[in-house]
Amino acid sequence: MLDWSAPAGRLLKRLLAALPPEYPFQITVFGSAPLQLAIDRSFLSADVDIFSEDDFSEVIREEHLGKGHRRPYLEQVRAAVFHTAADWRARAFTTKLENVTLVFPHPIDLLVAKLQRLARKDLRAFRMVYRRTGFPRERDLVRVLQNAVDLYRSPFPGERPAGDMFANTRKVWRELFHKDIDVQKRIIQPVLAERAAAYGLDLPDWKAHAARLASRTRSKRRRCSR
Repeated sequence: MLDWSAPAGRLLKRLLAALPPEYPFQITVFGSAPLQLAIDRSFLSADVDIFSEDDFSEVIREEHLGKGHRRPYLEQVRAAVFHTAADWRARAFTTKLENVTLVFPHPIDLLVAKLQRLARKDLRAFRMVYRRTGFPRERDLVRVLQNAVDLYRSPFPGERPAGDMFANTRKVWRELFHKDIDVQKRIIQPVLAERAAAYGLDLPDWKAHAARLASRTRSKRRRCSR
């Protein structure tokens, strides 16, 4: 159940009421707002992050829903801003209000997106979700991070990383599970091994194998000729 009376819910409903009723829209809500709506209405954030194929900038401006007009305020961004596990859509919750389809990523995908920066409020989100739900379990977080393994790659040239994914992951592990984690061993290496197998890169080195066989054959012949 979503608490539409929460600040983020009231703001989203104001946006929906201002949209033309004769057209279908799809809006994805991410960041802290879904956590406020679904888990704890007191978990507040300054903004409500959304993305959509439709541009709502004019509506947001005319209805005074953006930054500088209210708190929380609406912020529409590109879909690429939401970095999380590649399969996040399979876990997302979808609901329809009139002519608008709303997509809410699963809490674990919202948390993984926060892991990249892990500011104080991001770590607070991990604590809140874990305290209120007992989730994510360690094995669940490992699995989803394996599906988000490319977040551990070096940034593109000219890109400023939001934070240190390795350090942030270890920090969350100590906070939630009270132990350390070897990110390379538990998250990255298993995925690299699976990718290698999928691309056939783990096939035996036939040239080396043939060379070993030839060496053993020559050695055997020398022994037989003595």
